[in-house]
Amino acid sequence: MPDQLTGRTLVADQQAADLAAAALANAHEAYTHDACILRHVAKASRAVVAAYDPALAPFGLTGHQFNLMMTLRNMGPMNVGALAEALGMDASGIPRAIRPLAEADLIAVERGADRRQRLLSLTSRGQQRLDSATPAWASVQTELLDTIGPGRWVTLMNELRTLRRAAAACSTRKPAPKK
Repeated sequence: MPDQLTGRTLVADQQAADLAAAALANAHEAYTHDACILRHVAKASRAVVAAYDPALAPFGLTGHQFNLMMTLRNMGPMNVGALAEALGMDASGIPRAIRPLAEADLIAVERGADRRQRLLSLTSRGQQRLDSATPAWASVQTELLDTIGPGRWVTLMNELRTLRRAAAACSTRKPAPKK
């Protein structure tokens, strides 16, 4: 029995060493064009949107619109800048994103205390639409979670937060030094 255990331990140790060597050998691949972070994240984003959009279309919503409305429902009324930050968008893209929702009376846009500021909130009609669409969203959410695993999704969310922080700190996002 001790010889069998030693043999298994040696095999396990060799497998771990092989995995470590493969990871080291493949580390250079992270710096190739095929491993471009932008490409992989953009492809993943398009695939996820393509999974949610058809489920939400019968409710007259896109995945992005549902996300925007859900953010307003969960966080309450907010100005354009706060909504942009919550969604990870540039504030200049918010007016275009909310226009069809405001025209459909799903989102209210009111002037804030500062006349330049706009306060955005979900209307009662928007709340009803969101309530109607939520089961369709939940169905896609459940299917995706069942496929990737809830624990793995939690790990991926944490990794995506790390990626967002790294991108936010990227030197290209900082003002160029004055000459």
